[in-house]
Parts: sequence; structure tokens; C-alpha cells
Amino acid sequence: MQIKMRETCYILLVIGLILVAAGCGQKPVEAPESEKIMPVKTAFSQIEDLAEYQSFPGKVQASGEVGIFAKMSGKVEQILVREGDSVKKGQVLIKLDQKDVLSQVNQAQAGYDAALAQLESLKNGQIPQQIAQLESAFNQAQANFKNAEDNYNRMKTLMEQGAISRQQFDSIELQYKVAKEQLESAKTQLDITKQKTGPESISAAEAQANQAKAALAAAQNALENTVITSPIDGTVGFINVKSGQMISAGMQVATVGDLKNAEIELDVTEDRISALKEGQEAEVTVDSANVQAAKGRIVSISPFKNPTTLVYPVKVQVSNEGGLLKSGMFARVKLVVGFHQKAVTVPEDAVVAYDGSKLVYTVENGRAKAHKVETGAASMGKIVITKGISAGQQIVV
Repeated sequence: MQIKMRETCYILLVIGLILVAAGCGQKPVEAPESEKIMPVKTAFSQIEDLAEYQSFPGKVQASGEVGIFAKMSGKVEQILVREGDSVKKGQVLIKLDQKDVLSQVNQAQAGYDAALAQLESLKNGQIPQQIAQLESAFNQAQANFKNAEDNYNRMKTLMEQGAISRQQFDSIELQYKVAKEQLESAKTQLDITKQKTGPESISAAEAQANQAKAALAAAQNALENTVITSPIDGTVGFINVKSGQMISAGMQVATVGDLKNAEIELDVTEDRISALKEGQEAEVTVDSANVQAAKGRIVSISPFKNPTTLVYPVKVQVSNEGGLLKSGMFARVKLVVGFHQKAVTVPEDAVVAYDGSKLVYTVENGRAKAHKVETGAASMGKIVITKGISAGQQIVV
């Protein structure tokens, strides 16, 4: 129900103190015989649903605005874009001098190639060849031992029969023992080479190859870092370096953001943050760009307080197809922070402050009467009355 406004004449007592006293329940004072009549505007208190708005200050920035930082030190060789240029994700913005880094890459490549060659040689050449030689020696020693053992057993039988002398048998026995030791030695060398020496040599070569590969990857990564690219589609905000300038790792060299969709970051206190929701509509005003009440929406609400400011960051996105909004401009964002259902409301102008109290004057029998009231939220020219008057009363605006 809309407020009905009308002008009429009602009697206001000359001495306002008398009216205040009467309305506040104090001891009434007799009015003087002479009264002053003056015209006033009136309305009716009513019950309605009232949305509560609050305006928050903020600063315009490009959507997804990111600072781009150098990952390594070096001299700026080329700047391939200008401020305000539109760029694509992965597009090269700045190049650093690559001569020293290319030299490191070539050295690392050579070291890796040499390590791989050594590993392949051990796997396919030296170790297999060495094992083959030891296996051949072992087989020969095994054959020699078999012959010596057979001869030893035969001569032992002959000696026991008295067919040969002890001296002859001792010579055969020595040959047998030597052949046995040679066999054991050949077997030990073969086993060690197969089980330990070969694998250890290959493992060491593999470790060297992996180390050389890591050094090559680091050099190649450094080479990639000499080319600074855009991480997103957007517009170049500013470039912070000049051609020929020496820069250090970690230095910000440029800014890129999507200016077609501007963002405004707000700081919201904890008593208001629970009333806000992602996707909620917002009205954005940027006086410097002559943008009034542009439609936006909340795109993110941080669930954590900023430890420095002790408020919650909220981002509002607004379309900027016309390009009027520039990063850094001051903005005001109006948001619904509360909704009061079936509340008693009056125009804000109807509430008068007097002597530390809030008063609303009603019209009763052609006279103004003061009522002490308690108020709640105010919005859109209305204010909620929580105590003091009821709906449907005629009030002085």
C-alpha cells in the first residue's frame, strides 16, 4: 500500500514543550487560550515489506586482474605489446636476453648426451662383454677341474693298489687342488660381476644420466622464463619496464585484466556479511565515469576476514562493454543487506529527535500529539517503527 500524502490544516500548539510532555506521558500542562493554526502535510503509518539497502565504497579493477612477475633476472630485450592492447592467454608480452641461458642449455644438453652414452655402453657393451668373458673362463676352469678330478680319482685307486708311488700321486693331487681353486675363483668373479659390479655400475650410470637430465630441464625452464606471457585473455593495464632495463626475479613487469567485465572489491563488516549471497544484484555508481546505478552482481564472498582490515572482501562484477570504467576509479555499490517483513513504517521525515528521544506526531481530533518511538532500519525514505505507534495512524510528515 502506497503512502497517501495530503495537505490539510491542523492545530499545532504554540508551545511545543506542552505537546512533547503530553505525548511522552509526562504531567500535562494547561494550554493557553490562544492557539496557533498552521498547515502541515500528513501521511499514514502502514505495514509493508521493506528492503534495507546499504552503500559500500570500492575501487574498480579489471575482472581477473593479475600482476605479471618476472621469474628470473635478466635484461629486457623486447616489449611486444603496448598498454591498452588486447591480448590472448599465452601471448608473448616481453622477451629477455637469451644468450647466456642458451649457452647453459647447450652445455646441459651435451652433459646429458654423454651420460646417456655411458649408460648405454654399460648396458649393451662393457658389462655384457665382461660377463661373457668371465663365463668363458668359468666354463674352462670347470672343464679343467673335471679332468683333474677324474685323474685324481683314478690315480688314488692306483696308489692304493700300489701301482704308482706316493710321489706320483702327490703331483696329481696338487693339480687337482689347483684346478679346484681356479674353478672357485672363476665362479666368484662371475657371480660378483653378475650380481654386484654390473648392477652397481649401471645404477651409478643411471644416476648420472638422471642428474644430467635434471640439469637440462632446469636450463630449458630458465630459457622458457626469458619469455614472459599473458596468463589470461584480457587487456594490458600497464607495463612497468623499458627495453634494455635490467630486471630481477620477482619484479612486477605488467598487469593484465578483463576490462569488458569490471570488478569492484568491497569491504563488508561482519554484521552485514551474512545478508549477502553470491549472484545477488547490485547497483554500481561511478561518478567519474558518469555511470549511474549500473546493474551488477556479487561474484565472490570471502569466508575469511582480512587479517589486516578485519573485514570480509566481497567482489561485485559489472559489465563494461563501453569501456567507460577504468581500473582504479572510485565506485559506490548499493546492496540489499536486510529484508523486514510486515513492518510498521513511516516516512523518515516523520521522525523527530528531541531531548535524546525520537518522536512521531500523530493527528488526533485536529490536534498534533507527540509519541515517543523506537526505530529500526531505514531505507528508501522509509523507517521501521518497532515501538510507539501502530499501522494506520495519521502522522505529521
